Amino acid sequence: MPVRLGFIGTGGIAGMHFKNLEQIKDAKIVALTDIVKEKAVAAAARFEANAYTDFNKMLASEDLDAVYVCIRPGDHGVPELACIKQGVPMFIEKPVGADIETLKKIRAGIQRKKLITAVGYQDRYLDIIEKLKKFLDGRPVGLIKGYWMGGMPPVMWWRQKKLSGGQHLEQTTHTFDMARYLFGDVKRVAAVGSTGLMTEHEKYDIQDASAVHLEFASGLVGTIFSACFLQAGGSKVGLDIYGKDFYIEYQGRRSVSIERKAKTEVFRNANNSTLIEDQTFIDAILSGDGSKIRSPFEDAAKSAAVSIAASESMKSGNFEKVKL
Repeated sequence: MPVRLGFIGTGGIAGMHFKNLEQIKDAKIVALTDIVKEKAVAAAARFEANAYTDFNKMLASEDLDAVYVCIRPGDHGVPELACIKQGVPMFIEKPVGADIETLKKIRAGIQRKKLITAVGYQDRYLDIIEKLKKFLDGRPVGLIKGYWMGGMPPVMWWRQKKLSGGQHLEQTTHTFDMARYLFGDVKRVAAVGSTGLMTEHEKYDIQDASAVHLEFASGLVGTIFSACFLQAGGSKVGLDIYGKDFYIEYQGRRSVSIERKAKTEVFRNANNSTLIEDQTFIDAILSGDGSKIRSPFEDAAKSAAVSIAASESMKSGNFEKVKL
């Protein structure tokens, strides 16, 4: 029997999962919820599924094996707690929340019900990251720099802090998460942000750019930069990693280059990390074993907590502890 799936949210990132799940024979989308009725109906027609505008009605009416939660950062909390109440495993799109209390409530519920969860940090499944982790094993690192620098996504909610949390929380979360995946938990952060370049945009109240200084529990230090104002080039996503006798450039989802005195090696990504991510989740639901999921909620919440601490630091002007 295929895994019967429901969706909460059908826009944006949900479309990527739709495409992947259509390729997974053990997955079947049977119900979808969106607050915009037309979007729910259109998505439901694609899968011959049922459409809802209220996820509580979907959860009460459908026999679901798992739910995908694909919503804005500021909307997390109530949908996940409703799924937890029903005992339904979840795939939750990143970031998993915009405040610590929401993360704690969801985490506690998941632990109480012992639910399988996965979060959309698909870069953990890149084949180049496996090569990078193998190279770094046992090699000390002195400094890292991270980036998510580019233009502004065209959706209205993204430019509103209460809905997106700002770029350092919404997009750059992938860079923070990769830094944690490679180098362990972050102890505290100090962050600054700048504004004033994007005055032509309506309802825009996020930072144009930010720099977040990280102190890892291991003692490693680094800085991660965000920018959403670029229009004439200069985009960069990834990590620069510095050791005594090597330099690594991780270029987002494209490649990893490892430079040493004698040679430079370049590895280009060859797999579909989002498809692997979805297949891994479906396999976990079928087997009841979530051990192969590389980003369960409990770990992903720690990545969100780094960005949340950065938001607090921008307000206070002080170092802020990461509270998960």
